[in-house]
Amino acid sequence: MENVIFYFGNNADTMIATKALKDAGILAKMIPKPSVVSSGANICLSLNSSVELQAKTVLTGAGVPLGGILT
Repeated sequence: MENVIFYFGNNADTMIATKALKDAGILAKMIPKPSVVSSGANICLSLNSSVELQAKTVLTGAGVPLGGILT
């Protein structure tokens, strides 16, 4: 399966998202922000594309604003 990259407006949101996803049983790996992403954060989350919709639902429920998704 392919991975997708979730990026956020700042590192704090990335950390909160990591915890929210972990609590929901979704594995997300922190990675450096790719150069093609314009964001205030310097870290992003890489996760399996098969859980993309579930992850977005978890983040919405946790009130974490998603900056965007890189596929």
